[in-house]
Amino acid sequence: MNEPFDTTPIAPNHFAPIAIKLLQGVIYEEETRYWQDLTKLYEQPLRHYFGQIGLQLIVDRNEGFAFLKQHREDEEDFSHLPRLMRKRTLNFDQSILCVLLAERLNEHTVRDTGSREPIMSLREIREMVELFFRERNTQHRFLKDLKKTVEDLRGMGFLESIGPETLENEDERRYHVRRILKAFIDADSLQHLLNTIASSIDA
Repeated sequence: MNEPFDTTPIAPNHFAPIAIKLLQGVIYEEETRYWQDLTKLYEQPLRHYFGQIGLQLIVDRNEGFAFLKQHREDEEDFSHLPRLMRKRTLNFDQSILCVLLAERLNEHTVRDTGSREPIMSLREIREMVELFFRERNTQHRFLKDLKKTVEDLRGMGFLESIGPETLENEDERRYHVRRILKAFIDADSLQHLLNTIASSIDA
């Protein structure tokens, strides 16, 4: 005779560390303990737990990351809820750099280098931007503010600084381009965004 399935609800204290980690940001597959517990033990309880307050748990096993997303305000069942997850509103410079980094991330994936995320120095990011602008009138202003824009994206979790905090030459500071960018700028929309940005710069 088969044993009945255990349908006892899992108490939140069992998955509280993962829930807190998700509220803080993205969980990556490299964070082995959190990732294994999330994907093998507590994914469904976490979906139910967050679903009660209007949050979606997004788990991308192919890319190896998980994060929370709030339902849109125009969805009837959730229109009365206040915003818990802050909307990412990018200014023009941040949008350009996000698109260029997403393109580099996709190129890195296609090359199948054995690592999921490219590492770029500030110098390499600057060279990438220079190639995109190709001496357009707005190039000088954008490059002048580049370090601030890079730091903005680091604060959003799209870049991660690696190496020592203090360097003699800031151009040698290195960054991981985090693959969570793919959740915000997918491959299908990337070329359209590049063309739109290029047109607006030339206008």
